[in-house]
Amino acid sequence: MNFSRVIVRSLTTSGAQRAVAKGEVEKGYFELKKVQEHFQKKDGKPVFLKGSTFDQVLYRVTVALALVGVGGMGKLFYDLSVPKSE
Repeated sequence: MNFSRVIVRSLTTSGAQRAVAKGEVEKGYFELKKVQEHFQKKDGKPVFLKGSTFDQVLYRVTVALALVGVGGMGKLFYDLSVPKSE
């Protein structure tokens, strides 16, 4: 019975858990920690703007398109509510 438990345990334990148990750390872990520290800095910026200038450009384009959409809705409501003079 113990032998079957050992076999099942060895099949269900992932390689990452075995590496941690041996004291080995993947080099990608340190790169991930570096990226996490960059995004968790307290600099007053929201997380979606901390990546690069490309993130800021995408954000501003999104805001501009949203404002154009709201303006278009305002124009539509005005056109539908004000009767046309003939």
